[in-house]
Formats: sequence, C-alpha cells, structure tokens
Amino acid sequence: MLPDTVDPRASLLENEHPQINLVRWMHQCELMKRYYKAEIVFVIQHTESGYEIIVSSINNGSKFSAGVSFSKDILLFSRLLASPPEGLSINLSSGGNNPLPQDFHGIANLLSRPVLWPDGTPFGCLCVINAQNEDNQQITPFMLEPFQILLQQDLTLLCQSHRIESLSMRERTTGMLNRYGFIMMAPRQLNLGRRFGAHAGILFFELTPKPTQQLEEKHHKLLGTIVQDTIRTADIAARYDETQFVVLVFLDSENDLKHILKRVEKQLDKQNDQLKLDASYSFFSPDSSAKLAPMLEQARSQLASSQEQ
Repeated sequence: MLPDTVDPRASLLENEHPQINLVRWMHQCELMKRYYKAEIVFVIQHTESGYEIIVSSINNGSKFSAGVSFSKDILLFSRLLASPPEGLSINLSSGGNNPLPQDFHGIANLLSRPVLWPDGTPFGCLCVINAQNEDNQQITPFMLEPFQILLQQDLTLLCQSHRIESLSMRERTTGMLNRYGFIMMAPRQLNLGRRFGAHAGILFFELTPKPTQQLEEKHHKLLGTIVQDTIRTADIAARYDETQFVVLVFLDSENDLKHILKRVEKQLDKQNDQLKLDASYSFFSPDSSAKLAPMLEQARSQLASSQEQ
C-alpha cells in the first residue's frame, strides 16, 4: 500500500518532491535518445485527468514537452500501461482501428516500458519516439530497463520519505503533531484526564472556501497557529490532514467547548476576515467509556466537508 499522503493520480509537477530528481530523469531521456537515435524520449504519468508528460529529452518543438497533457480516453496509453514489464515495440506507421492523438501523426514507431509505483499500481510509462537502427534489425525496448528501474527506485524513495515523515509524529509546515502523533499521544492523555474526573471534548476545525476564493497553504498554516495559541498545555492539537485540525481538550462543561470555538473564530476573523471557519465538536463526561476513534468520528462527521462525501 502507498502512504496516505501520496496520491498516485496527482501529477509530480504539481508539487516539489526532493526525492524525485527531474534533472537526472531528463539526462536519462537524453542518453536513451542518443542510444536509439530517436526523435524524442519522455516519461508520461497517468494522472486523474489523463496522461501528462513529466520530463522529456530536449526537442525543438513543444509536442512532447514537460507539462503537455493527453486525454484519459486515449487507448494507446492504456495499452502501454497494461504492457508486460519488458515493454512494447509498436509500429504506428501501419495505422489501425484506434485513432491516435494528433501529436502522434507521422510517427513511425514507439518503444515503451511501463513504470510502476512501489505497490504495483501503474505510474505511467517511458516512451521512445521514432527509434532508428542502421543494421535493420528489430528495435526492442530492452535497453530502457535501467531507466525503468531508476524511475521506480525514485518513486519508492518518495514513498519511503512520506512514511518516515508520518512516523516522526510532527507535521513539517506547522510543527504540530500529525495524525499519527495524535493517535499515539491522545489516548494516554484522555485516560489521564478521566482519572482526574475531567470532562473531555474533541474539536475539529477546517476552513471553508468562498465561491471566488482559492485556499492556500498559508491559510491552513494560519489556522493551525491560532489553534495552537488557543489551547492549554494539557490539551493536544494536531493537523489531522491537509485541511483539518483536531484538538483534544479537557474542561468543566460543554459550554467551554463553545467558548473555544468562538475564540478561534474571533482570532481568525481578526487576522484574516476573508476566511470562513467550519468547526464541530463532541463532548464526553468523565464516566464515559468511549474510545478515541469513535469520539473522533463523531466530531469529524459534523464538518460540512464530511457530510458532502
């Protein structure tokens, strides 16, 4: 399984990934281009919206440059992704029943090897356009294997980095506990609070975008800072996922939860009156035997984003 923080259908070009060396990938594309005397070599990723070129060898045109996207309905790419590990050599000059993208018109042949995520799901493929062979022997994608292995090793390194970061218990941007850290520390604190007869509450906070507004990481970071500044030392706050923050608080009555919500909302409005806050909570008495997981689910299910799912 891939880490929860890795979305295999999100383009690698959307965010920076220190573990992915795109310059090295480009150099490998250049090396394969020279070896096969090809027109161009590129790496394409299967994304949520279709297929996107992540990196390519240097070329004079813009047809197969990084960032170029193709429709997800193109059967050629579906065939390449489903090919065996040793890849395919396809003659495109003979045509066929399946229409090709406009950019592929005039291309004689295509060499390809599939690229997989560590769990075996398709990442995309490595493509060589118009390979040449002066000896008139059959051209095969055999020499693409080292590049294929390199790509898959980098994807493995990316996933390992995400796992290590989650095990660190801290979220890098805000310095708060992450979900793993919260799950590890909150049960002990909850049991301790109940032993001393304290009431407990779970609060969730999330920004709600306005129709014309695009929420950014700085907005979530601001909310995280406000949440941390609002709670007491005995309470535990964490960044539950990219947009949601959770707090385990100990208090005297249910009204105290409402006061905390109002303080956070007031501070947010004071620092950025363009942001709208969505919040929810669940309250538990000291004699409650409810475990942390159902407490979290009860509170989180009241958020507008959870009810839309």
